[in-house]
Amino acid sequence: MWLHEKFPELTLKELRELNVQDYSVAETPWNDLESQDKRDRILAFQVLRAMRQGESLTSTAKELGISKQLPEMHLGEALFKENKRWRVAPTDSIEAKMTVYEKDRGIATIVTASSEDRSMIGKYFAAVQKALKSGDPSGLAPFEDFTIIDASGNSHRLETDLETLYELEFSIEEPEFFEIYAK
Repeated sequence: MWLHEKFPELTLKELRELNVQDYSVAETPWNDLESQDKRDRILAFQVLRAMRQGESLTSTAKELGISKQLPEMHLGEALFKENKRWRVAPTDSIEAKMTVYEKDRGIATIVTASSEDRSMIGKYFAAVQKALKSGDPSGLAPFEDFTIIDASGNSHRLETDLETLYELEFSIEEPEFFEIYAK
């Protein structure tokens, strides 16, 4: 049982009586997580994203090669059962470390504080990739004055200048392996 690895001092009876709230790390700030928990949280976000797009917990976990308990542990109240089916909340406040192209700073990593911020960063990177491929920066216009407030309350403005974005992309050693989620 995977919970035994997490709580080796508990008996089998005690492990069976645990509630998700007893072992969830969803409320744990990103910077307080162990390395393995950071990797697991990123995997849990993949499950969350797939479920928000209509996929099931079971099939997504199986596809990723993880147990169903891993998302339970990392998504907390964002993952719940309704009519015997696993569901996800439309939004959450789970922290994640993400990479952004920040105005006047270049490539930066920030700890986001919500699913709205994670989603906006994803849309931003999709617009950046489209602009870089087409040479047309018009898709970046919605992000020109957009500011993300990180988990510490600091403001971050996203880079929208196409020439600067070309320079930033060029500076990445292996852009095909670039991940917006950072560890």
